[in-house]
Amino acid sequence: MTAMAQAMIRLEDLSKTFNAGTPDAKLATREVSLQVQAGEFVAIIGGNGAGKSTLLNLIGGAIAPDEGRVEIAGIDVTGQPEHVRARQAARVFQDPMIGTAPMLTVEENLVLAELRARGRGWRAALTSSRRTRFRAELAELGLGLEDRLTARAGLLSGGQRQALALVMATLEAPDVLLLDEHTAALDPRTSATVMQATQRLVSARRLTTMMVTHNMEHALQYGTRIVMMADGGVRADLSSEDKAGLGVADLVKRFHISDDRMMLS
Repeated sequence: MTAMAQAMIRLEDLSKTFNAGTPDAKLATREVSLQVQAGEFVAIIGGNGAGKSTLLNLIGGAIAPDEGRVEIAGIDVTGQPEHVRARQAARVFQDPMIGTAPMLTVEENLVLAELRARGRGWRAALTSSRRTRFRAELAELGLGLEDRLTARAGLLSGGQRQALALVMATLEAPDVLLLDEHTAALDPRTSATVMQATQRLVSARRLTTMMVTHNMEHALQYGTRIVMMADGGVRADLSSEDKAGLGVADLVKRFHISDDRMMLS
């Protein structure tokens, strides 16, 4: 089997222009082609307007490309709506308030994530076996959430809610995990804790992951591969071997990154 056939994510010539045909037209992505193998953790870096989040939106189905094709696990999903594609591509956003229901408890959020495709009766699915499973899943995060199953999600800290959103996103074993600056709204200490939890979940579930980040240290530490975007296109693609020995300063200098949102540590 060829490497092309084995790719978990395959993007072909993805192009997207917002407000096309108007004076406000903005090219977001230009003929982006990428292949991501199963189990890779791809960190996507670049300045504002580079096309990073748009790329995740195209993969996740939040927006449709003007041209090009998206394949996940060998299936052409280009024409699938976001709610259908979500079964294959789970996503965690920058805002900790997105991804969890604040008025539901931690355990209710988790069972809702697990049974979201089954309709009514989800509260009755809060069995002792599921609670045991949820407690074990949360304990691995190291944030004490296993002892707060009956607490409302809205009472959790930002880091705890983001960690809960991570578990919810991965409970159904998606083919792909999309992380859109998911630690950017957190303080440095909490950001580091959530990244460690992310790494544990990704490794335990062997998830193919694409993470948009402005944190160069996170890109180097957690990415098995780094993709640099600028002006809507891929400008560089570093393998594990390519990035070996590079420091944050090397990365910034190499790609002339000047965006003031970029975090060096």
